[in-house]
Amino acid sequence: MKNKIFISHSSKDIFIVEKFVEKILKLGLEISSDRIFCSSMEGHGVKSGEYIPDRLKEEINKSTLALLFISNNYKKSEVCINEIGAAWAVLKKESVIPLIFQDIGFEKLGFLNLNTLGLKINEEESILKFVEDCEDLLDTNYKPTVLNKQIKAFLKESLNPPTSIKLKKQMTEYERCFGHNLDAFDDLLRKSLPTKSDGIHEITEKKVQNKILLNLSKANFLENFWYRHSGGDFYVKYLKQLPNKNWIISDTNWEIKISTLWVSMNSELSYEFILIHSDIQEPYEIDSDIKGKDFRIGILPDGTIVSEIERENGYAEINGETIDLFKANVKPRRRDRKAKWVFLISDYHKLGANADKTIEFCGKLDSGEIKVSEENIMTFLYQLRNHRTVSKYR
Repeated sequence: MKNKIFISHSSKDIFIVEKFVEKILKLGLEISSDRIFCSSMEGHGVKSGEYIPDRLKEEINKSTLALLFISNNYKKSEVCINEIGAAWAVLKKESVIPLIFQDIGFEKLGFLNLNTLGLKINEEESILKFVEDCEDLLDTNYKPTVLNKQIKAFLKESLNPPTSIKLKKQMTEYERCFGHNLDAFDDLLRKSLPTKSDGIHEITEKKVQNKILLNLSKANFLENFWYRHSGGDFYVKYLKQLPNKNWIISDTNWEIKISTLWVSMNSELSYEFILIHSDIQEPYEIDSDIKGKDFRIGILPDGTIVSEIERENGYAEINGETIDLFKANVKPRRRDRKAKWVFLISDYHKLGANADKTIEFCGKLDSGEIKVSEENIMTFLYQLRNHRTVSKYR
């Protein structure tokens, strides 16, 4: 079935592309991860060991829409130009959409021989026009109020990248892989567990569990960190402990209740991870006039809980008064109805480079098909290949 969205971009522009995928496609338009192909994004791209040209051809053939993120970096990339040609050969011209970065003028697009006028990615009106023009191809029942909010968030965050991202652009590939990720994560685990040797360890003491996550929450490499479970994968981006001692993992503001935690420490690197078991939790009690209970809600800065429907609509009735939730800075919050196993992992580690295999393994843990043990985890790890960058420098 052709329903995928193919994203063509320069790897040097990945920060803005990731923000677009996260804010506009996934959160704003509610498009599922399995419909998005983006070669540079873990969980959306080429699997370890695959022949890249064949995978690109396969994904374009499955797609109804191709988004070309055109920048000066894009113009200099032979791979990107080849992807344009492949998209033209397979898709209708109205299905190939150029999204133009602010450093490119329309007059500079002649060399691409594009049949479609490009849309400026840094303009709200252009993004809304893209959604309107491609509504049938996007095939999603999005909520305009949510989309508008996410467009504003995208423009704010993509045009003003944090200092860590600016520094990241100046790093070599080797520095990003080892100095900023592999070595840094290994050091964090050893700092959190100074009495543990190399190997896989189960951590049941709450104080130690919290120490590990607290140290991780302060790390400056979280923009490359993922949480992966049987339902998919998302960026960590931040960790925050709640007053009830549970933890919030960002992107969807998922609340987890830790029962047990496993870590891997290894001087070989690329084997490190944190594996968490999140216990089942009760649904939230809704404070707004709608009342009731639910596992997905909206929460205000003062802790007031509104229903998910009210959060999506942007308004809630609280004590008979209509509240503008966006002005009140409402945030999504969710709990799972079932317990889950979750990997926290950098995209430069073995688990990070094998998204589908890791998600599949979590599903087997959840179902009880595989029990959590040092032996089973190591068997799984040895089946995975190293990240291509790690392999290159070894």
